[in-house]
Amino acid sequence: MVVSLKDFFMRLFGGRRRDDVVPLFVLLVLCGLLLMGCRHSQTGGTTEEKAYDRLQLKGRWSEIIEKHNQQPAQSLACKKVVALAMLKEQGARGKEQELMAFCLSDSHDVLTSPTAALMMSDVYMQLGMVAMAQRAAFEAMVKMGDVKNCERPLRRLTEAALIMGQTELTVKYASLLEEFSSSRKWARRMKQLARHPELIDEDSGIGKLKKQYEHTEDTFFL
Repeated sequence: MVVSLKDFFMRLFGGRRRDDVVPLFVLLVLCGLLLMGCRHSQTGGTTEEKAYDRLQLKGRWSEIIEKHNQQPAQSLACKKVVALAMLKEQGARGKEQELMAFCLSDSHDVLTSPTAALMMSDVYMQLGMVAMAQRAAFEAMVKMGDVKNCERPLRRLTEAALIMGQTELTVKYASLLEEFSSSRKWARRMKQLARHPELIDEDSGIGKLKKQYEHTEDTFFL
């Protein structure tokens, strides 16, 4: 499946009504990221970033800390994944606020590659900062250049829209995701939850994230 970003945004926002539930600032961010994309490196990410990304996707927090202790992380995104790992471990007690502040700092500068942006989207989501996770996923998609390899950020955009109550946007993202066979079942579940929000709290994954989001002061930028 090859879909240009232009086609993606046309499909996503075509036929919008004035009373569309999608906030105007989401559109502004999309436009801004699209314009910035031409100035960013299009490389997938460093070897270090890819290694840390694989570990954080599997939740191997102790291995992340051990890897960092053996050879300190160089990438800013990797350093923030290390901080998240420390938050996940018992040894982080007493340093929670410091580590949280570090994870959320430099939110512009840390998105240096598609892999870095995807990692940070995961970090932000785990901290309950859903709008920041959404923005990082947008940035990853812009850096990738087209939608053919954007299954992962599309999943994040779908769940972020669902958590923030953006029903129509959730359905549109999910419809795009249905074109990926590996995400088709999940995408249809997201559509169901969007159309029946009373079911969200019963979902072990999205329900937990939504409750966390409701108790977090979220923002697009820090």
